[in-house]
Amino acid sequence: MDYPVSTGNKSFPTPAGKYQVLRKTKANKRSNLYGKIYDAEGKVVNSNADISKDPVPEGGRFEGALMSYWMRISWDGIGMHKGKVPRYPASHGCIRTYYKAVDTVYSKVAVGTPVVVR
Repeated sequence: MDYPVSTGNKSFPTPAGKYQVLRKTKANKRSNLYGKIYDAEGKVVNSNADISKDPVPEGGRFEGALMSYWMRISWDGIGMHKGKVPRYPASHGCIRTYYKAVDTVYSKVAVGTPVVVR
C-alpha cells in the first residue's frame, strides 16, 4: 500500500531504524505523555500538553491523546496509529497513519511484522 503519513517534528523526530510490530491495540489507547489539560470547569487550557512538563491546575485533569489502531514498534513509545496527517512532520515521534488506510493496514499487520523507518 502507498498512503500518506506524518512523522515526528524537528523537536521529536521519528528515529530511523529497523523495527517490528511489538503490540497492537485497536481502540481505547491513549498517550500517557501527550494530550490535553483541562481546568476544573472542564475547559481546555493546553491542547498540546506534555504531562512531564506542563502543570495541571488544581481540580483539573490531563487526557492523553487518542491513538486508535496503535501498532507499537518500540518500547520507548514509538508506534503507528490513526491521527491527523498534514503531509509534513507533525507528531511527537510516532507515525500517524492516514484515516482511510489505517483500518486496512491494522488488519493486515501482525505482531512481528518488520517495519523500516528511513
